[in-house]
Amino acid sequence: MYRLGELSDRRRQAIGSGLLLLGVLGLVVGVVWIHWSSFPETELIDGVDVVVTVDYLNWFPRGTVWLGIGYLIILGATTFALVGATFLWVLNQRMTWARATVAAMITWLALLFFFGIAPSEWLTFAQTELDWSSQRVALVIPPALVLGNTIEISYAVLKDSISMGYHIVLLGFGAVLGIQIQKIKEGRPPGAQPSERKSPYGRPLVKGDA
Repeated sequence: MYRLGELSDRRRQAIGSGLLLLGVLGLVVGVVWIHWSSFPETELIDGVDVVVTVDYLNWFPRGTVWLGIGYLIILGATTFALVGATFLWVLNQRMTWARATVAAMITWLALLFFFGIAPSEWLTFAQTELDWSSQRVALVIPPALVLGNTIEISYAVLKDSISMGYHIVLLGFGAVLGIQIQKIKEGRPPGAQPSERKSPYGRPLVKGDA
């Protein structure tokens, strides 16, 4: 983490701008991808499956697998955009009230997306597209392990277990990230040389005697 705390302004802005641009472009691609992939491939008319034609972009692949890929694109793009905004406007910057407001907004957007929107979309996707309902059996525990009883685990339980595991891992990651952010100026090995800092005019900054 100490390397992040020693990034030069030029490198920080380059990384932040690149990640933010990649995230925004990814969001555009992901939204278009999900929109067109969600159209049904066939429609039942008078008992006959008829291929559905959707104006332009009819060539776009449709179906559950492609829709799931679209959601993953949105997840990755949002992550890139949030990290890029953090690099660009918060990292290694003097904390003012305005910058603290920006940091709080980025944090709020991250919490809203990762703890609200993403889990909600997963549950909706699993219930509708994957049909992971309580009526479908995902696996059966061998009777030898449960004293000869028959215990079935439905897809609904599997869906909720994945959601629970996601939240637990994300909470743990958030806690570790919060601790590491507090130590961003620490951890440099004794032999590592600090990166050269430059002034806005391109000259190296040298600490003088007081």
